[in-house]
Amino acid sequence: MLVYDFLYDGIKLSDMGYMICSFDGSGDNEVSSGSKITFNTVSTLNGIKWELTSSEYKECLSATFSIMKKPCGDTVNNLEISANELRQLSRWLNRSHFHKFKLLNEEYQDYYTEGSFNLERVEIMGVTYGVNLSLETNRPFFIHEPVSIEIENTSENGTYVIDNASDAEGYIYPNMEITCNADGDLTITNSINNRTMEIKDCTAGEVITINYPIITSSVTSHIIQNAFNWEFLRLENTYYSQTNVLTFSIPCTINMNYSPTIKLGLI
Repeated sequence: MLVYDFLYDGIKLSDMGYMICSFDGSGDNEVSSGSKITFNTVSTLNGIKWELTSSEYKECLSATFSIMKKPCGDTVNNLEISANELRQLSRWLNRSHFHKFKLLNEEYQDYYTEGSFNLERVEIMGVTYGVNLSLETNRPFFIHEPVSIEIENTSENGTYVIDNASDAEGYIYPNMEITCNADGDLTITNSINNRTMEIKDCTAGEVITINYPIITSSVTSHIIQNAFNWEFLRLENTYYSQTNVLTFSIPCTINMNYSPTIKLGLI
């Protein structure tokens, strides 16, 4: 994959005057696809067979790559990185907390992770011409920028279909803003898991906000924690089906967003 630029904490590498590069002159790399799974097994039948007991992600995405000044304009003959410029790069990239990181090319433009960098100078004859960056992240895969869905349910027991676009099996709790358009008990049932979220005694015009594990209501007299069955809506994803058919008990308008997992590696 060819990529020359990235975005970190809202700032582009190119806007800082640098580009991604290679100092070894080789364009061939073995690149991890990320999402490495550790399979935990136990011996049975005196070692004839090993049974799978569990699996887990034990490593987050990581990568090492190099940057240099962009060779354009006045920098063509001045690619040296000064001590002050190195300090500026370190202040931006070598952070004690994780921040949003995106590779800036067409294929990856909607994907991001969060991380921070360690820096190492690349010197030639004692002069710094580049920096090796080691990126450590907080996830075993990328996630997609939030996918927004607007549902206008105008009838009792109306349905809506959502395909969970994640590459990983499992489920995601979406963020939701629900506007009730009628009085009654609101239930949302997902056919893929037969799981029902229920909120009793809703009123027309009431706005219910759900950001797992927090739920609030615009109607202060509605004690939402007591009215809720604490079965949050989940968007499920199995290898054989990504289709979630939702059924709504009363008319309502729902603005929903979720971030699918993306199983791609770094550069």
